[in-house]
Amino acid sequence: MFHHLIDAWNRKDEANILLVHYADLLDDLAAEMRRVATFLKIDVSANQIDELAPAASFRAMRANGENLAPDPAGALKDKSRFFRAGRSGGGSSILDAEALSAYESRAAQAAPPELLAWLHR
Repeated sequence: MFHHLIDAWNRKDEANILLVHYADLLDDLAAEMRRVATFLKIDVSANQIDELAPAASFRAMRANGENLAPDPAGALKDKSRFFRAGRSGGGSSILDAEALSAYESRAAQAAPPELLAWLHR
């Protein structure tokens, strides 16, 4: 996983790269949708964003999980659980202190501090 994150981080200033943080989507989905649309040069009005944002919310996606969860192999027993908690940093609440410490140690070895600061905010 860190390989992919580091690759994206190293290319974040390239013209065709846009990093989107899950926390920003949760904090202001409409603003992030506008930012992505601008980056992709998609002409979309504020009214259109206001209409689209509720359908792209975590709550709406979870409610429609049966249709939205990616599951090409049919492995998910409950597709709505793919949309588990709707918050950033949820992993720290399911790891015990030892596992969290092991993750933090591995992350510090694998990724630059700036990436980790952005990732874990």
